[in-house]
Amino acid sequence: MILREEDGADDPEGSPEHWEHIARELADDLAVDAPERDRAGRPPVEEMARVHESGLLTALAPPPPEGGGLAWPFAFRIVRRLAAADSSIAELLGRHYVLSWSGRLLLPTDRGLSWEAHTVGPGRLLAGETGSGADTDRAMDDPLTVTADDRGYNLSGRSALVPGALVADRIVLSARRAGTGGSRAVLLVDPSDTAVTLDPVDHLLGQRLTGSGTLTFDHLEVSENQVLGSVAGDEHLAPPITALVPLALRMMTAHVVLGIAEGALAEARDATLITSHAHSSARRRHDPEPLTTGPDPDLLQTYGELAAAAHVAATVVEHATHALTDGVLRGRELDAEECSRIAVSVATAEATAGESALHITGRVLELVDAADMDRFWRNTRTLTTRRSPARRLRAIGEHFLYAARPVHALGA
Repeated sequence: MILREEDGADDPEGSPEHWEHIARELADDLAVDAPERDRAGRPPVEEMARVHESGLLTALAPPPPEGGGLAWPFAFRIVRRLAAADSSIAELLGRHYVLSWSGRLLLPTDRGLSWEAHTVGPGRLLAGETGSGADTDRAMDDPLTVTADDRGYNLSGRSALVPGALVADRIVLSARRAGTGGSRAVLLVDPSDTAVTLDPVDHLLGQRLTGSGTLTFDHLEVSENQVLGSVAGDEHLAPPITALVPLALRMMTAHVVLGIAEGALAEARDATLITSHAHSSARRRHDPEPLTTGPDPDLLQTYGELAAAAHVAATVVEHATHALTDGVLRGRELDAEECSRIAVSVATAEATAGESALHITGRVLELVDAADMDRFWRNTRTLTTRRSPARRLRAIGEHFLYAARPVHALGA
């Protein structure tokens, strides 16, 4: 994928406008064969090669001396734009962005930046998460355990489903520290190591192009520099800034879900206009009398309702994005009360985007008779069922009723 010379020629390299142009070009490129690739369901090797080529992997956090990269709102905007064309690739890029920043949120500043330069600087794609199912509500055992030994640590057990496992250069996972009563270590592992067995997960309902898989570790040796940090078993004992990692993953998902809804609405609009034009042209060819009827008022009302729902969801998601960004910038000065407010904003964005996207992607199936429109609904359903909407709404209600009592990460 190459940026056309006429697009963004006057935008300085590395500026938000520069990355916006690249993201638009990549989205257009991915949209061309998105339905065919969704049906094939192959690991996104070629697609991620395009992402690598575009340079977007380092747009949020390039290594020194280039600078600090994009601000979070611009990075999430890129993810959302890609999601309208291919939500699987958008999810992988969004997860990579959050994980590439996890060092800054979990470690002291100097160590965080050093870890980031080491892991992300070479343009490696990161996949995974930083908690035990931190970004899902799926009940599961705690299968990963890291044990100290004479050479450092070793990791054993089986991971949950990891989007991007089949194409990632490195995977970030958390594992219970043996003998600590709940403390967890956040680790960086190489999926190509001989002590790692990677099992693809096929036949997914949606998000079929994420290259998902599970990993089994047979006493994988882990060195000290592969340990990102520790997360306390009791979240209230951990610095509030550490809670922003799972919140950022959830915020990223809300942008992907919203992008899916916007992509579905745009594709349905185009299909409706093409059908209407063809129908009108046929009438004009065979009937000398001019058309006296305008657009179907029910159709206009339906599209108005769907467009309004998407706009409301976008406003809520943008508000939560800026709240999260402010928290990231606060760093170690962030307190539990501020973190609770950010968590409420993120939960509200999740609930609003999820409800709107499910409604929009389901409704467009009734509006247009176009092939492959169901992929938007399937992708939305897959992402939204990772968390219970009721759980998030209960957390929002708890904060509303008992705001004086911090709700740290709202069940993140």
